[in-house]
Amino acid sequence: MDWPERFNDCSNNRLEDSEIAAIMRVAAAEEALSLAAGEPFAALYPVEHLRESFMRALSSDLPIWGYSNTRAGIPSLRKWIEEWMRSDGLLAEWVTSDNIFITNGSQEGLSLLSECFLDPGDAVLVESPSYPEAFGVFRKFGVECLSVPLLPDGPDVDAMEAILAKHKVKFFYTIPTFQNPTGFSTSDEKKRRILDIAKKHDFLILEDDPYRNLTFEGSPGGTYLHAAGDDERVIYLGSFSKIIAPGLRCGWVISPAPVTEKLIKLRVMGTLCLPELLQNAIMDFVSGIDLPKHLEALSDTYRGHRDALILALREHACPEGLEITTPGGGFFLWGRVPWIRDMSEFAYFAIRNGKVAIMPGDIFFPENGQGIDTIRLSFSKVIPAMAEEGAKRLGEALRKFRIVQEEKKSE
Repeated sequence: MDWPERFNDCSNNRLEDSEIAAIMRVAAAEEALSLAAGEPFAALYPVEHLRESFMRALSSDLPIWGYSNTRAGIPSLRKWIEEWMRSDGLLAEWVTSDNIFITNGSQEGLSLLSECFLDPGDAVLVESPSYPEAFGVFRKFGVECLSVPLLPDGPDVDAMEAILAKHKVKFFYTIPTFQNPTGFSTSDEKKRRILDIAKKHDFLILEDDPYRNLTFEGSPGGTYLHAAGDDERVIYLGSFSKIIAPGLRCGWVISPAPVTEKLIKLRVMGTLCLPELLQNAIMDFVSGIDLPKHLEALSDTYRGHRDALILALREHACPEGLEITTPGGGFFLWGRVPWIRDMSEFAYFAIRNGKVAIMPGDIFFPENGQGIDTIRLSFSKVIPAMAEEGAKRLGEALRKFRIVQEEKKSE
């Protein structure tokens, strides 16, 4: 069977392998200590409370066993999300629970929104660096990702204007709070400037905000969604993955009514509906806990992980050339090693020769050849007791890799 001849152009030419998944597979096979995994710390999953919530949902008379008639998600959960976000000052006045669409994680939201808006040959703006699995979603639809350099206070607006002088774009994809991979947050002042640019050049903003509630110091700032006011050009993506558990696969999209209507139609032609059992259990959980206390406990733990890893890295890896930034929340440390010319090569070297896993920064850039000396480390799963050993292994791997590189030069 000649399978390539049977696949369509998208399957043959537009689907991309996940470099993140590939590195994690090798790390697991080599039993490497991971400073790479950008996922929550499993010990923080509220397992007992979730088990009780699922049992209550299973024991109820709720219609959880048939097809769901609420294609956008159960009304009670959508209403709870609206009230929670409004109490935090994150919503525009036009948003109601009818504008909230429950998704199978924010990744499904990205995919459905891309299916809704993108045609082959279109262009979108993306932060550089940013989340590579989003690039893959956009490129699946035959779209060009135009990179806007990301600065510590947000996207480079001058570079954005220069791109827009030459290209028409459908939307700007942004992770404005404790961004993956940099940990940077976009200032409220820059959000306002970018909203003005979006009006001027008439493009949408996709605001992907999964790390907002994991803040260590001060306030994470406002949302594009709130700052835009009556201008309905911002579509917001949220997720329970980082604040409850990723295995629930539950997120949401907030969008104007015409967009929500399209998402519902796409849902019917794709997954048909999401399981009401899951949504009712999540609703029971979030309405039954002290959410601010829960989020504070998460932030306190992750702050401790961050501080321990930074301290250990400064002692053991920074003397070998590692430069790192300190984020105000989220999961990630962003840095560089100026003398490294291929961080992907070093990543596999470190796994196999140092038994420590890191993420090479170049995979987070939309264009090849960028960020070759950059590195992303994740502290989310690294307890303080592991931080010292992980930093030692990274420092030793850097030292060995430098020796190998010097020997290659002398040959």
